[in-house]
Amino acid sequence: MTIQSDAPLFVAELSADDDRRYDPHALLTLLRTFAVVVLRGMALTPVQQVELTRGLGEPQLDPDTYNRHPENPELLVVDNSGDTPVVGNNIWHTDGSFLRQPIRYTMLRAVVLPTSGGDTLYADLQTAYENMTPQWRDVLAGAIGLHAYDRIAAMRADAHHNPAALAGSSTYTAVRHPIIRAHPDTGAPVLFVNELCLARIESDDGAPIELTVADLIAHATQDQFVYRHRWAAGDVVVWDNARALHRSDFTAALSRVMHRTTTSGDIPQPFTSLGGVK
Repeated sequence: MTIQSDAPLFVAELSADDDRRYDPHALLTLLRTFAVVVLRGMALTPVQQVELTRGLGEPQLDPDTYNRHPENPELLVVDNSGDTPVVGNNIWHTDGSFLRQPIRYTMLRAVVLPTSGGDTLYADLQTAYENMTPQWRDVLAGAIGLHAYDRIAAMRADAHHNPAALAGSSTYTAVRHPIIRAHPDTGAPVLFVNELCLARIESDDGAPIELTVADLIAHATQDQFVYRHRWAAGDVVVWDNARALHRSDFTAALSRVMHRTTTSGDIPQPFTSLGGVK
């Protein structure tokens, strides 16, 4: 059965005896209602994870070529140890917002877990918008966010001791996305922010606005909008980047290895109060 999380209503859970865990069509149906779907007791090889992800959409290669799985490049090995650690995981973000067509779905599978800690946090950006003041909604109506790869490139160059990684900033030029987007399935208004990649917010004519990225992140990540996933062996979590922020909560001293796959998405469309998509 589908079990909503003990706190937030944007999370669903499928138990280890639920066959829908391996059915991409069933997962897509759940993801139209829930931003995050937790799958318990999964047994997946890297090949099987890629194929299950493919059932959700076209797999998206990660620009981090150093940490792609050697036999399955669609799969990213998220390892906090070694010479090429994945960077930015502990900062609130949606995956791939620096792309013209940001990543839609992410599937994360626990491979090696610490004895304690190593949680992942998720924040519901649709509920965050619903709980905004009318004044903030007015300010953000039509606002644009400039999303850039620069910070990730700089962090990777530093963590990998490889200045050549800075070249990614020129590979991925900054893109402009609506701050309030229409959810691609439901048309509902969703706050579209990213602490890692959102460089600035401006009005549609390029003028600065009174709200900052920090203001919006602080609002969206209040406890009432957040689900903390405490990983267990066999866990897989799938989420919709069009609705959920996420970040990891662990220290570099912990041994933690995850396998991540993602799908490509569409160009975000702005929401308008006069009928959804502008």
